[in-house]
Amino acid sequence: MTAAIRRVLPGDADALRQVHEVFEAVRAAETPENAPVPAERYAGALEHPPPNSEIRCYAAEADGKVVGLLWIYLPLKENTHYSETELAVHPAHRRRGVGTALLDHLLQVARDEERTEVIVSHRAQVEGGPVRPDTGARFLEGRGFTVALTEIDRSLRLDTLDPAAETRLWDESIGAADDYELVSWIGRCPEAYVEGLGRIDSQIFAEIPLGDVDLRPRTVDADFVRTREDRAEAQGHILIRTIAVHKATGDVTANTVIYAQAGDEHAGQAITIVDPAHRGHRLGLLAKLANLRQLREHHGHVTTVWTGNADTNANMVAINDLLGFRPVDARVSYKRNLAA
Repeated sequence: MTAAIRRVLPGDADALRQVHEVFEAVRAAETPENAPVPAERYAGALEHPPPNSEIRCYAAEADGKVVGLLWIYLPLKENTHYSETELAVHPAHRRRGVGTALLDHLLQVARDEERTEVIVSHRAQVEGGPVRPDTGARFLEGRGFTVALTEIDRSLRLDTLDPAAETRLWDESIGAADDYELVSWIGRCPEAYVEGLGRIDSQIFAEIPLGDVDLRPRTVDADFVRTREDRAEAQGHILIRTIAVHKATGDVTANTVIYAQAGDEHAGQAITIVDPAHRGHRLGLLAKLANLRQLREHHGHVTTVWTGNADTNANMVAINDLLGFRPVDARVSYKRNLAA
């Protein structure tokens, strides 16, 4: 099959509809247990990328139809050596050279943008989880990619939370946090906490396990925080956040956030981080408990929360296990280094 590859822009509604159809066909065939992504999210992500970054979509077309695609994340400030990609080929159009053509195109884009670290993600089976095909892994390994990081994706059905167990966890933990105050809100960060939120979020790439992925610390300042909120609002995301504040200093010492969307029963648990100087007070668990309460109280349409952690992140894995998150599959980052 001869497939032409072209860049898809946010205003190309027909191409983005087909991009959504390809992603959904792959999900239905390979990972049906995972949450679907609404079609409108794709244009929103291209038009409103994360702060200081770019998202690109390239579609492989045959006979006027999108049969495969690249979804590429490119940092533009820190980590300009790095790129991260989802590569998808419609199940009905595989073994015809589409994947190879897309991968070749990805490597050329990376060279053109002077990216020396190329990450391509792949879904893999975890022990006790549903079957996942290994064809993507073999495809990448055969082209010089190696495993750099494995993150386990987990889901929590909110109706399975045991109220008595949740209360017990809270009561057992709150005594360790006497020197801290939990502050929760939905939407934009109160001005009093913007600087502190940026400071703790600047620690993320220095503190979370990254395996052999070379992501270096970035600066999250007030402009970054506000731009991130603008992006969320533009895409219809609802930010549900809880922080821990050290009473004596006013420092933000922990942060957790859930992304929800009106009418969507699936929500995403994003980063939870505790300042290393304030660990040992169960702040991560308490912040997540408080945030789940917020979610249930204000967004009862959400039935399932999804999260992911590196398989080596023992502390956060333990917290998620306590809360009832259960493994579904793994997101494996395959890495290839290109000559500078």
